[in-house]
Amino acid sequence: MRRVVTDILLWAPLSVLVGFSWTGHRAYPLWLLLLGLAAWAGAVAVSRRAPVVPLLVVVGLCALDGNYSFGLPLVSYLLGRRMASIWPAAASFSGLALVGTPVVLAQYDFISWATQVGALIYAGLFPWLLGRYRRQQRELLAAGWEQAEQLEREQRILAREVRLRERARIAEDMHDSLGHELSLLALRAGALELTAGLDEQTRAVAGQLRAGAAAATGQLREVVDVLRDDPPAEAPVPPAGESVAELVRRAGAAGMPVELHREEPSEPLPALVDRAVHRVVQEALTNANKHAPGAATTVRLGSDDGGTVLVSVVNARPATGPGSGATTGATTGAMTGIGTKTGTATRTASGIGRGGRGGRGLVGLRERVRLAGGTLHAGERDGGFEVVARLPSRAGRTGPPSPEPTSAVDRRRLVHREARRGLVGAAMVLTTLAVTLGGTALGYYLYATSSSVLSPAAYAGLEVGQNWTVVAPLLPSREALEPPDPDPLPKPAGAQCRYYRSHGDVLQPRFDVYRICAADGRLVAKDVLTSS
Repeated sequence: MRRVVTDILLWAPLSVLVGFSWTGHRAYPLWLLLLGLAAWAGAVAVSRRAPVVPLLVVVGLCALDGNYSFGLPLVSYLLGRRMASIWPAAASFSGLALVGTPVVLAQYDFISWATQVGALIYAGLFPWLLGRYRRQQRELLAAGWEQAEQLEREQRILAREVRLRERARIAEDMHDSLGHELSLLALRAGALELTAGLDEQTRAVAGQLRAGAAAATGQLREVVDVLRDDPPAEAPVPPAGESVAELVRRAGAAGMPVELHREEPSEPLPALVDRAVHRVVQEALTNANKHAPGAATTVRLGSDDGGTVLVSVVNARPATGPGSGATTGATTGAMTGIGTKTGTATRTASGIGRGGRGGRGLVGLRERVRLAGGTLHAGERDGGFEVVARLPSRAGRTGPPSPEPTSAVDRRRLVHREARRGLVGAAMVLTTLAVTLGGTALGYYLYATSSSVLSPAAYAGLEVGQNWTVVAPLLPSREALEPPDPDPLPKPAGAQCRYYRSHGDVLQPRFDVYRICAADGRLVAKDVLTSS
């Protein structure tokens, strides 16, 4: 509704002015008046979608009624205000100048053409330039508010990321350290429960301890799932100080059949790489305890010729059947319940990376290895499972860095740059059109001046009474642009007079004007109007 009212207020004043002036002279029919007002209404109706249309319509209607020219500043201003690109306006103004110049010069004199050129520049180009300036001011203001709002959003996002990062770090630490310790605790309790020579009360207490460790493990997994809504986005905490050898020794002391084959590195590993190696072995041993109890596990640490650190943890097919022995049975009984809330057996698994609620362990492990610049492979192998990590001897990310998102400051700087470019472009359009029109006017003036020169010798050779057919070929092709107004000499009765310059030097303002008058096919008068 607001736009409709605005369009009516735009259409009505010019229509009233044109209609009121038409009642005074009635220079053209009423139907042409109504047609012109209808065309103006249609141009206003589409002015928001096509701002160039009102400009072209108003200029075209000026040929019908000069009062439409009062609408030129307004439509030019709205063109600059509503259109983002300068090229449609530049093409429109240039087209009007190129098409209008020969039309006006063919029907009117040079003074009329120069007047209309001035009107196009001052009533068209300058209001358009003002509209461009207002549009860019509005864009800069909007960019400022957008920057403020984006800064607020970024502050909220940053606070949320800090909270999520802290939750992920806590979850990672709980999963790495506490989960591993609970797994070993359940393993020891299971071995104790099946030790020969224990009384029933001690055996029951050991069973309760095993079941409690299994239940605690399940509850810990639920807490980790709650905390780890998103994968960690940063590197983990620094190394804990426990070596891989100590980690394997503790697992073996708890009853796990595990062996370590290690090649000592030539130089100490960076902290991030060392922590990632420790984390790979820890997670793989924990999963082997849970999903392949009693299976022989081999841990290998080494490096290749290129300096890449190789870590592999491989467990064989789980030992089953009557020949598995007491330790295997104890381990199996102890571990089949880990990962459940009650400690009862829900499933059996045969690989390091199998099972696990949501696979959080391997997901976190891959992320940690990636942060150290390495790669991780986990999959089945000969009925068992293997985890293989390749890490660089020097920590660092691989691949090109992620592009930074565009900030509000960059956005505002971009808007300022576009505003400057827009003003420069608008000024160039104005300058180009002014130079083009000025050059055209100067060229036309020089051409018209040189074509209207009647030399003193040619003037002296003319005689009153000569036949016009003899005189006409001796005269210039054009008359002088500035004939004397009014003519100081009386005009012969029934004669038509022409005026010519005495020379074509435009740098010399003083020149004589030759008046040649003809009537009834003969030269009836020739006079010299001396320049004062």
